[in-house]
Amino acid sequence: MLALVIENEVIGYMNGKAIVKNENGEWFYVEVPEEFIIAGEQIADEDLAPLELLPKPVQMGILKEMGDR
Repeated sequence: MLALVIENEVIGYMNGKAIVKNENGEWFYVEVPEEFIIAGEQIADEDLAPLELLPKPVQMGILKEMGDR
């Protein structure tokens, strides 16, 4: 049986976090040093945290900066 795989693409890096958007338009982040992340790279679901876990001002800053990507 084939499992459905959703693409989780790194779209940028901000404040110590790789910012990830999946093909459904959902936003996530991963705390990781910038040198370990490449824009366009795919990140496994289990490594992601929903953007909603961050404080509202941080969420808004990320969405303002990267919302059109």
